[in-house]
Amino acid sequence: MKTIAIIGGGFSGTLTAIRLLQKSKDIAVKIINDKLPLAKGVAYHTTDLQHLLNVPAGKMSAFKNEPNHFINWLKTKKEYAHYFNKKIETEFLPRMIYGEYLLFVISPYLENSQLEIIHSKAIEIKRNENAFSVRIKNSPTIEADKVVLAFGNFQPAPPKIADPSFFNSSNYFNNPWEDSYLKNLDSSKNILLIGTGLTMVDCVLSLKKTGFKGHIYITSPRGYMPASHEETVAYPDFYNEIENSDLAGILKTIRKHLKNAEAKHISWQSVIDTLRPYAQKIWIRFSQKEKLQFISHLRHIWGVARHRLPKETYKEVMVLKEKAQLEIIPGRITSITENLNSINVSIQSRKNKSTINLEVASVLNCTGPLINYLEIKDELIVDLISSNLIASNPLKMGIKATTDGKVLTEDNNISPGMFAIGSLLRGVLWETTAVPELSLQAESIAEQIIQTI
Repeated sequence: MKTIAIIGGGFSGTLTAIRLLQKSKDIAVKIINDKLPLAKGVAYHTTDLQHLLNVPAGKMSAFKNEPNHFINWLKTKKEYAHYFNKKIETEFLPRMIYGEYLLFVISPYLENSQLEIIHSKAIEIKRNENAFSVRIKNSPTIEADKVVLAFGNFQPAPPKIADPSFFNSSNYFNNPWEDSYLKNLDSSKNILLIGTGLTMVDCVLSLKKTGFKGHIYITSPRGYMPASHEETVAYPDFYNEIENSDLAGILKTIRKHLKNAEAKHISWQSVIDTLRPYAQKIWIRFSQKEKLQFISHLRHIWGVARHRLPKETYKEVMVLKEKAQLEIIPGRITSITENLNSINVSIQSRKNKSTINLEVASVLNCTGPLINYLEIKDELIVDLISSNLIASNPLKMGIKATTDGKVLTEDNNISPGMFAIGSLLRGVLWETTAVPELSLQAESIAEQIIQTI
C-alpha cells in the first residue's frame, strides 16, 4: 500500500485527502496538521459571526461536480434557517458556518483506516531514492511515497523599520488571526492596524464588537481598502479581445469596457466578474517583465476590485470612518518606539511626504500572510529550501512549481513525487486562494498521484 503524506490540514490539505480516498482503496493518507483545527485552517476557524465569506454561498461548494453541496448541507441545519429569508446562493455567510461545513465534509473519512491525522509539526523531509522520510516533532518518522505541501498561510512579516526592537513588545501583535489583541484591551486607548485588506476588516469588526471606543488608525503604503460587492449583471464575455494581448493592451481593453459599462449604468464589478475566470490564464501567459510590472503597479488595484467585501460589512467600516473613529493613513511607517505610557509611531505620508506622528497603546499587523519563502523562518521551510527539494519563486511569491502543482527545484527540475497546492502557487497562478480554485487543484493533484502509483 502506497502512503501519501499531506503537510497541512486546512482546506487544501483536507480536500486533497478526501479526493485521494475517493479515488483509491489501496492507499494510506497521513495528514500532518499543526495547531489549527483540522479542515478549518486559518480561514475558517474564527468564532466571530461577523467575519463573513467574501464569496457568495452558491460558489462555495467544496466539490466542483456538486455545485450545490454547501447549500444542500446548509438546508439541513435548522439553526441557520434565518439565512434563507433571501436568495441563499447570493448571501455572504459567516466563515464560522463554513468551518462547520468543512468538518461535515471530512467527518465520514475520520473513521476510515486509510486516513491518519497526526496532530504535530513536520520539521524535516528527506528524499530516499523514490520515497520520502518525514520527521515529525514528538512523533515517529513516517515513510511516504508522495508528499503534498499544503502549508496555507504564514504569519505576516513585521514592517521594515530601522529599529525593529519594538516587535518584541507585548503590545505588538503579529498574528491577526488570533484574538490575543482583544485580551486586556483598554477600549479607551488608540490602536494602530498595519494593512488595509480583508484581514484588517475582520479585526475592525472584532474591535467594534467589544465596544472599543478608542481611535482606530489604519495605515498601508497606498491606503487602498477593499471595495464593496454590489448588484451585478452578466456582462458580455470579452476574453477573446485580450487573450493575445500584452499587459498594456489588456488594460486598454478593460478601460474600454469599464467606460461602456458606466454608460449603460452597469457596475464596474460586473466587468471584473466577467474577467475573473480568466485571471490564471492571463497571468500564466504574461512574460516575467509583465508580471513584475503588474506586481509593482497594479496588484493593489486588482486587490481592491477583486477581493471585495459584503455590502453590509463595507457599510459597517464606512460608518466608523464617517464618525471619525476610524482613520486610514496612506504612507510608510518609519519608526515605532515604546515608552512607559504609550507607543509612538511615525509615518511618512504618501500624499506630501510629511511625517505623521501617532500615539497608540497597541499595534496589530494585518498586512497579510508572508509569501516570500526566503523570509519564512519556519524550520521545515528552511530545511526544504536548503536541501533543494523546493525553491523560492523568483517573483518572491510562493515556490517554483508547474501550473498543475508539481514542485520544482532551484534549477527548474521536477522534484519527483512532491506536489504543492494553494498559496504556495501564488507566483505561478496568481489567483490561487479561493475555494473554487483550490477544489480544482485538489482534484488535479489527487488524480496525478493516483495515476503515478
